[in-house]
Amino acid sequence: MNSKPLKRLKTLDRLPEQVSILSLLIILIVSCGNWGWESIETDNQERLNVFGLISLDDSLESFVIVHRTLDTAGPDAFISRHDTIYFEIWDKYNENAGQFEPDTFWYDPPIIMDIYESKYFVKNASVTISDGTQEFSFVRSPRSRSSSEYFWYENIFQDSAIYLNVDHTFHPQPNSEYFLHISTPDDLELTGSLMTPNIPSIYGANLPDTLSMLNQFEVSWKYSGDYHSSITTGQKVEDYPTYICGINQIGAIEPGDTTWFSVNDPGCFEQTPEPNSSSEITIRLRFLDENYYNYFMGTDSDIADISNFLVGTGSIGAAIGVENGYGVFGAISADRITRIAIP
Repeated sequence: MNSKPLKRLKTLDRLPEQVSILSLLIILIVSCGNWGWESIETDNQERLNVFGLISLDDSLESFVIVHRTLDTAGPDAFISRHDTIYFEIWDKYNENAGQFEPDTFWYDPPIIMDIYESKYFVKNASVTISDGTQEFSFVRSPRSRSSSEYFWYENIFQDSAIYLNVDHTFHPQPNSEYFLHISTPDDLELTGSLMTPNIPSIYGANLPDTLSMLNQFEVSWKYSGDYHSSITTGQKVEDYPTYICGINQIGAIEPGDTTWFSVNDPGCFEQTPEPNSSSEITIRLRFLDENYYNYFMGTDSDIADISNFLVGTGSIGAAIGVENGYGVFGAISADRITRIAIP
């Protein structure tokens, strides 16, 4: 029981914990809110529902998120702990003083509140990724990790069922096969496999040191195979004091293409930039493996009408690169360069 007083009484509900996850469609950004799940009498079999990513991108470490589907006849949450509310503080207007002053109401006896936790999150799984010779262990990580690339991936690592290779022995290689194995104490099991893409190589010599966001510029790279790709541009540091209009761009690249042209934002021509304004711009090119592309960006008619892993906090989705469960086991690789952006 928590003996530390809380300053305000907060209303809690029994909805599953909010899951906010970067979508990885192009820049790995997707947010999911709380979804209320209605209990329905059924004999649905529980299965694992995972999101595993092998990353050959230095801005993002590899991870495996482990959720589960539930027998919808049962509850979707359980009481994980209790909290004690001793008092509540609010602002009360003092007419004599002509101002608001804090006022305290003490609860006697204190209020004991049930803290619920979603049953969709699997926190006791055994997770390994193997290259066929050596196994690498992934363990559940405290919800305090974030990516080095400011905000794009931050919310992924807030999931309470994310598993990471905390001993840092896993160093994936390009054009290599990997195998995923997940099991739980209650005999749920899932396997997966993939082939990592090659690592792209941007022709940096073809780009000038300074890029004007009001003029179209070209990014080209070495052909390394027919991979679906994505390209993103943005400020190297999020809180850089000077923002340049048009610096944030996203592009989807078809297999075989080796050139991308920036797009001019018409609204930028209507703005008056700060004198001598500039900012560092990062241009990142990513190759997507077949599993990743098919799950997040593909239009396969067989899965078009099925909710994927990121819809809700435990919904049944397609199975791409995994067997005996749902979700995706995919891979990405990346190259990046930095230049100076001006209006």
